[in-house]
Amino acid sequence: LKASSLLVKLLASSSKFEEARSNCLMILSNLGEVFPSEVSLPHVLNELSTIQVSLKNITHDQMKLLPRMTDRSKLNAMKFLNMLCMYSGISKPMLLPLLSCRMVRLTLQYGFCDDSIVGLASAGYSVFLFAEDIQLASHIGKVSESLVEESPNK
Repeated sequence: LKASSLLVKLLASSSKFEEARSNCLMILSNLGEVFPSEVSLPHVLNELSTIQVSLKNITHDQMKLLPRMTDRSKLNAMKFLNMLCMYSGISKPMLLPLLSCRMVRLTLQYGFCDDSIVGLASAGYSVFLFAEDIQLASHIGKVSESLVEESPNK
């Protein structure tokens, strides 16, 4: 997976975002995280409505009380999801909400890791951009910011 990660980063640094995205999606599929080839607005809004309920009252303390993510497969998936969040903004913006929702679900199910912060922040951005829920987006953003502030890897 290290070589795959380097390849994806190389492709993205060469402005080959479509190829970087395709490689990430293939790797994620091999890790058990499958995404649809076509993304529609109704699908995005459905995913966001589900995650909005989960994040409505989320707090910094609740996130920090989650156990550490230890499942190697899920940790690797989170790394590739993190990379893909960066590249999808350029190559396929409608994919971002699906990626961030998956990252939040993995975090809530398998535990917290550094990449969880990116998932949470991206979910907040997606809630603002696609669901236009400014209050919830602001709340998620504040929780994300507090997690970043105390992260040793900021």
